[in-house]
Amino acid sequence: MTTSQDPQQYIHRAAVDPEDNRIGKVSQVYHDDQSGQPMWVLVETGLFGTRQSFAPIHGARLDGERVVLAVSKDQIKDAPNIDKDAHISESEEEALRQYYRGYLGTAE
Repeated sequence: MTTSQDPQQYIHRAAVDPEDNRIGKVSQVYHDDQSGQPMWVLVETGLFGTRQSFAPIHGARLDGERVVLAVSKDQIKDAPNIDKDAHISESEEEALRQYYRGYLGTAE
């Protein structure tokens, strides 16, 4: 799913896409209810971090002080808008999976 790095280390780090475009700052890691595996990161985007978008943790890695995500800045900005409460519902997670499936080529 990810490398051997602890995804909790992603929190409060700058998020960039594979082309090194700054996306924002990782504010949270969300885990799957069934497996407990980390599935999503919440990235604060926008001029003052006023918008928040979910991105898949699949393929993410630390690069120094930055988190390199596997999807582009535009893909993250266009992702389904989901409330950032402490839990992602099954339907919200399915919407994210469907959206990112085409970009990642997986069901992650």
